[in-house]
Amino acid sequence: GVVPLRRGRSKVLAGLAAAAAAAAVALGAVAVDARRDLGEAGARNQEMIAVLAAPDAQTVRQPVTPGGTGTVVISRSAGRMVFTSSGLPEPPRARGYALWLMGPDGPRPAGMLERGEDGITTPVVLTPSPDDAHIAITVEPATGSRKPTTQPILLAELPTA
Repeated sequence: GVVPLRRGRSKVLAGLAAAAAAAAVALGAVAVDARRDLGEAGARNQEMIAVLAAPDAQTVRQPVTPGGTGTVVISRSAGRMVFTSSGLPEPPRARGYALWLMGPDGPRPAGMLERGEDGITTPVVLTPSPDDAHIAITVEPATGSRKPTTQPILLAELPTA
């Protein structure tokens, strides 16, 4: 004979099935996010390779105060540049490192640097204006700011040609 399931057991099974379905949806969302992140990283890597391999690529290294080094590789023919830094100390609490492009109209925000535990920042690919003469780092609120609120801890001249 057939033994009927008790109501309590069928509720547990229904709950487990719902939890499994929710987990599958969550894993699917994570997979989509991971695929998108990989796609963005791949595109950024291709942009970096184009700058680094450009025949007119020029490298500028500049010390950062109070420690570390900023490195810019710029290709005017590609119209792009890559910035990274190493040896940056941890910023003060609720603060971060802001990157700026400096031209005749003043500083333009170029984003907040992502600093790893090792003090190395994630490379940033930027599109400088032909008039941009410098790149700078300031210490700003972690959310960023529209204009620098502190003196630059790095100010590097960009090659013109």
